[in-house]
Amino acid sequence: MAGKQLFIVTGATGGFGSAILRQINLLYGEEAVIIACGRNKPKLDDVIKGFAAGVRHISVDFAERQGLKERCQAIFDLAADETFSAVYLYNNHGLASDVTRLAQDFDDSAEIEDYFFLNLTSFQVLTAVFLKNFPDVPHTCVNISSLCGIVPFPSMSLYCTGKAARLMLYKCLAAENPEVKILNYSPGLMLTSMTETFHNTVAVDSTRKTFQEFKDGNLYVDTDESAKKMLNIVKDGSFTSGEQIDFHGR
Repeated sequence: MAGKQLFIVTGATGGFGSAILRQINLLYGEEAVIIACGRNKPKLDDVIKGFAAGVRHISVDFAERQGLKERCQAIFDLAADETFSAVYLYNNHGLASDVTRLAQDFDDSAEIEDYFFLNLTSFQVLTAVFLKNFPDVPHTCVNISSLCGIVPFPSMSLYCTGKAARLMLYKCLAAENPEVKILNYSPGLMLTSMTETFHNTVAVDSTRKTFQEFKDGNLYVDTDESAKKMLNIVKDGSFTSGEQIDFHGR
């Protein structure tokens, strides 16, 4: 594909987000322009040191209700005057739920609304604004999904529910927009700050045991290996729009 390609990556300074940046650079090099959305600018600077790809940084608060649509638009304004052969949104931002409690323990509506605003509402708004930008250019939307969106894990009710909702949202988006490529990619269980937290705080023994077995057996998926696989799936383009593809083929 001739011409520059634009990649927007949210959660770009986290474990998997940083891996996405590295693999975009390795796969596309100077052909890539990356807009990295993340709070930790010093960490981003360290990740992108020596990149051939052009990287622009923006810090976006996806948890704040007021002005969310405008903040999302500001992301795309960073490249509004340029021409691209394709544009990609890697929707990776979000927050782990409180895993110290069970589903029946969540009875504070404000807490629940805050969680789903960040993990679902902002996800939807960002996607909608993205699709209104860069007309007449092929768009690809990637949801960083999870097995948790399909399989229930005790102690992870809000997290599983959010992942399930994002998965179905992108399936509907694909059904409504055949001209847009939509991928739900489940990267496998990776050792990140989130999973480290789960080791120590998850309430149900069976779920905690699963995480511990992965850690003890060195079974965690390497973040860069998973990001590379995802980017190659997207580049190949032969997947069915809207489907979920798991790193392990589940």
